[in-house]
Amino acid sequence: MAVIYVNAQKFGRFVSLKIDSESKQQVIFKMDSPHWNDALDDENVSDSQAEESFLWGGKDGLIFLLDASLPMFDVDKDGECWFRKCLQCCRTTMLNKIIGSEQDLVGAVLFGTAKTQNVISVPHVSTLQELEKPSAQKLKQLGEMLESADLKTFREEYGHSKNFALADAFWVCQTMFAKINTRLSAQRILLFTNTSEPHAGDLQAQHQARKKAEDLGKSGISLELLHMGENFNASLFYKDLLLLAREEGEEDGEEWIVPDPANRFEELMTRICRRNYKKRSVGKVYFTLLNNLKIGVGIYNLIRPAPKPKEVRLSGETNETVKMSSVSFRADTAEVVLKTELRKYQSFGGRKIMFTPDEVKSISQITDVGLKLLGFKHASDLKIQHHCKPSSFVYPTEELVKGSTRLFAQLLERCLSKGVVALCVFTPRQHSAPRFVALLPQREELDECKVQVMPPGFHLVYLPFADQVRKLPLDPIPSATPEQVELAKNVVEKLKFTYSPYQFDNPKLQTQWRNIETLALGYDEPREVTDYTVPNQDIMDKKLGALADEFVKATKLNEVSLKKPSKRPDNSTTQGAKQPKILKTGMEEIVKQGKVEGLKVDELKSYLQSEGVKVTGLKKADLVREVYTLFRA
Repeated sequence: MAVIYVNAQKFGRFVSLKIDSESKQQVIFKMDSPHWNDALDDENVSDSQAEESFLWGGKDGLIFLLDASLPMFDVDKDGECWFRKCLQCCRTTMLNKIIGSEQDLVGAVLFGTAKTQNVISVPHVSTLQELEKPSAQKLKQLGEMLESADLKTFREEYGHSKNFALADAFWVCQTMFAKINTRLSAQRILLFTNTSEPHAGDLQAQHQARKKAEDLGKSGISLELLHMGENFNASLFYKDLLLLAREEGEEDGEEWIVPDPANRFEELMTRICRRNYKKRSVGKVYFTLLNNLKIGVGIYNLIRPAPKPKEVRLSGETNETVKMSSVSFRADTAEVVLKTELRKYQSFGGRKIMFTPDEVKSISQITDVGLKLLGFKHASDLKIQHHCKPSSFVYPTEELVKGSTRLFAQLLERCLSKGVVALCVFTPRQHSAPRFVALLPQREELDECKVQVMPPGFHLVYLPFADQVRKLPLDPIPSATPEQVELAKNVVEKLKFTYSPYQFDNPKLQTQWRNIETLALGYDEPREVTDYTVPNQDIMDKKLGALADEFVKATKLNEVSLKKPSKRPDNSTTQGAKQPKILKTGMEEIVKQGKVEGLKVDELKSYLQSEGVKVTGLKKADLVREVYTLFRA
């Protein structure tokens, strides 16, 4: 087993591998940037933290640049038209964008057409769809093109031409990006073609295309090639084009490799009904090791719930969005009360203790925001039942304190070598309750290509308080016989498989999105949803064979009664029991001593009912308050 040692000098250069969902290209980010996290908690994130995620905070712009020349309307070995396949990729990607990131912008541009229709009026380039948010109308337009036989309607409207200039097509795409007023976090052009050398013999057109591709790279627009056909030779023209289109700052010494279009087409053609969440840290806090020694760390959430899309209220008459507002007013005079005039209270001893909003905030602020080290415990002392909620991930940041990365690396290395976890007090933000946490160290892991698959850092495990721990009076479990244990081992061995959360989508969310898609696009019925959480009984029976019957017979499971116990309690012994009664003189003495809270609910209800007070729906705190109110009156 290889042992990886953490070098403090190189810690800040650890990288994380990303796979682009559209292109399947490998994209490498620095681990100490806010771009690393796959999923985060968008709740309770301040505006200042949202502004820090400059790269992922905006919208993504994507333009499909489609070759519409005559060779694109040939068929492949499966008898499918190349251009039809490109349109299908565009449509599927738009469907994924609507669900995954509806704020992104998508457009489509054609080159090699007889028709000219674009913003700068360059010949033989047509804008099929403007760079806008994907909509049902755009999806229907692409669907109608795909349904037409041999794309006859499309060919009659746009036609074909050999006299196009690829530089003009790039110019149109660049102009479309420049017209967008909002900030775009990424600008990409996906070029679909099956022609290896579009300007064969025309050196001027080739030079113009290369020059324009270089301008795209300088403008921050990335160009990606999805070539088609087994005989496509990218080195004839597109190799130099893509190298020139790389953004500034990328290394020039890297070997250029032709990407595999088969995998990329498969990715674009796959329907993924899954939300994409902004990738930023939950927050950056100070980690206090000693009184005067602090380092800066970022907190990342690896897991977060995926909720259903929120419903929006619309006006039944105009179909416009309805905004809701609430107004507080006095019950006796109907006078409007401002928010600054509102107060909160807490009942204590029959009295209403009033608080101003500032006092409520000051009460909730117990400790300073950040992590504070308390000590260390052996890693074996951290049990699985100590995990109260999904853990977060801690990684150093140089934005708060310079040199944090080196000290963090040394702390991580010592915890790994000693086999200990760090116990800390964690306050994530102002006015939030402090929590005891354990920092579980994690060593960096690399694959065979020396690419990081597991980043170095600490898992922040939330620990329970004393009042959260429960002791359950469970009945003892009978011990299994050696024969039963051996059969159980065989069953487990037969049914073992490699689990990954990426293999299972939430069937409830998938059904929700498909029903919405059916209504929006006018389908007759929604697409079928495959629920992968349901066990495949046929495969299980095939793997187990006769072993399942042997296990059932050995454990006598077929003899166990499947009748569920009744949840209704047995009231036969309590039907004749009398309700507890307390005389008024006795209650008066209890009130003077302040021991009303120690009475049982039945005793409080019995006494209040004897005094003519309705107790339906009242909790114990309400019952206690009613008792105090009676004696004050």
